[in-house]
Amino acid sequence: MKKKIILIDGTFYLYRAYYALPNLTNSKGYPTGAIYGFINMFNKIIKMNINSYFLIIFDTKGKSFRKKIFSKYKLTRTKMPNNLVIQIKPLYKIIKAMGYNVIAIKNIEADDIIGTLSKYAEKRSYFIFIFSIDKDIAQLVTKNIKMVNPINYSISGPKEIYSKYGVHPKFISDLLALSGDSIDNIPGIPGIGNKISQKLINKLGNLKSIYQNITNIDNINFRGGENIKKKLIKYKKLVFLYHKLTKIKTNISFSQEYLNFKIKPKINCLKYLFKLYEFNKLITINNNIN
Repeated sequence: MKKKIILIDGTFYLYRAYYALPNLTNSKGYPTGAIYGFINMFNKIIKMNINSYFLIIFDTKGKSFRKKIFSKYKLTRTKMPNNLVIQIKPLYKIIKAMGYNVIAIKNIEADDIIGTLSKYAEKRSYFIFIFSIDKDIAQLVTKNIKMVNPINYSISGPKEIYSKYGVHPKFISDLLALSGDSIDNIPGIPGIGNKISQKLINKLGNLKSIYQNITNIDNINFRGGENIKKKLIKYKKLVFLYHKLTKIKTNISFSQEYLNFKIKPKINCLKYLFKLYEFNKLITINNNIN
């Protein structure tokens, strides 16, 4: 039977936990809501996925290659609140004391780490489940790599991705480059929205193929085909730049220690940390503490 690897988009859960419990502190006034909420959600995922391996991946501060080639990338995102920043290191310590690997690499986005781990694990015949709501992640989905919605735990394979986005997973990065992605502040081609992008991709293929077959646009039954062609030509250079932003890397190099999926809890350390942050409930309910 194939082993399951659970890859968790830690940054998503970090924010979710923080905003769910923004005012939680220990008796010394140290903010603990993000840590406590995260560990509760993580414990739930562990219980739902017995006999699985787990890796938790986080974004870090720093300048990714995307920011270097496109200065407006993610520019509209608000800065992480300081009350949350100071909870990150303690959270890492607790996750590691529970026996799990935390992966956060400076100047490398979590998506690229998840992409590389997914493909690495798939080649080694694992089933991979990625807990993330990020639509970029949809491009990684195959019959062996599934996306799990962290809010309602619904699972998406290739069929569900096509049904949701109107293109197959391998074309998600092309779709986002053409139509834009407001969350990451990627403009796309003005006037070419989702519907036109889907049609272009489903009839002509990926970006490269669209431009190779640009003369065929008139034969696709497009209203305003000539106008679409003009826009594609005008924004050609930019759309290929956007594609570099939307395409997840699957060849990031990182330490082999990250690929050690074995769970090695440090029970005494975990007890100490739970007492320090006054997580009394977690001391009694956490599976790893006797």
